[in-house]
Amino acid sequence: MRRARRWAAVHATARTRGTTSRPLDVVSTTLIVDDLVFHDGSTKMAVLGGGGPQSLFGAGLARRDPPLTLGLVAGVGGDGDCPRECVTWLEQHDIDTTGLLPYPNMPTPRAWQITELDGRRTQVWRLEDMGAALYAMLRPDHSLWPTRAATARCAHFGVNPARPDVTLCRALRDAACPFVSIEPFTHALTPLTPDALTELCGMGDVFSPNEREARSLFPDGADLSAEELIKRMADAGARYVCLRRGEEGAMVYDTETREGYECPTVAARVVDETGCGNAFCGAFAASVASGDGIAEGLALGHAAASIMLEHVGVPPGGFEEYREEAERRAARARAATTAFSL
Repeated sequence: MRRARRWAAVHATARTRGTTSRPLDVVSTTLIVDDLVFHDGSTKMAVLGGGGPQSLFGAGLARRDPPLTLGLVAGVGGDGDCPRECVTWLEQHDIDTTGLLPYPNMPTPRAWQITELDGRRTQVWRLEDMGAALYAMLRPDHSLWPTRAATARCAHFGVNPARPDVTLCRALRDAACPFVSIEPFTHALTPLTPDALTELCGMGDVFSPNEREARSLFPDGADLSAEELIKRMADAGARYVCLRRGEEGAMVYDTETREGYECPTVAARVVDETGCGNAFCGAFAASVASGDGIAEGLALGHAAASIMLEHVGVPPGGFEEYREEAERRAARARAATTAFSL
């Protein structure tokens, strides 16, 4: 009972933070408590993860006056087991947490994140098999979202190519969300049918897989060049295709204007690769949705990913500690950006 009261107090405090009358500029989904295990045997427990917070960190680096308003929608345990330090990070970054939805008798999603020396990462759930209940917490039904989140100007979230959240995207469109950004959070176990590919790529405005995920969508994916992958996804219905290539950088293409840009990664000290792709996607989506061109979004995405790379988990402190450095790194990325055509 004492534990439940403690969570109620923490959650009530969090719900009052970052809440203003302004609409949300960017909303993301999913909260997972990560317990990190590195290749040398060291660990870092109770790290805020799941993709949503990392995406919002990237989005928060966009320089705007006033700063962009951000929100998170995610299921959390109703028994007080969400670590206080996770809620504190959201509070410190003025992220609207009215979308943290307590699920009675359910634990907050929690997983081991095991990183190998070569950067490969394996996620192992620290939960009993909860099936549909777990998925519902990771991606709450749009009807449960508070109004401010449900009517956000930009939404970014991850999907499984085998079961994309088409219903959520439609609900966002019905709520007049003008910009939706999608990134796969895993590769496809088998290549997609043409209809399934069209459904996946056309769900939102941005489709941003990493290279392994992109190749897994096609029967001949292993034999395709980066440009061929982008053309296939553009032909399948994506407005903006953003192909993340790890150490090779990233490429982005606008199917309407036929503009394409590629950029190498920004030099950074490698500490923890978890969440770098999410930070990139959040920064890119926030930048383009706010009116920047795709080349500018590409530069900010690289800057956000490089800052995330230098920290274990989401960087501490507030956004103001990182925006100036993000701008310097984005300028370097901008200078190294080149155009391409399909």
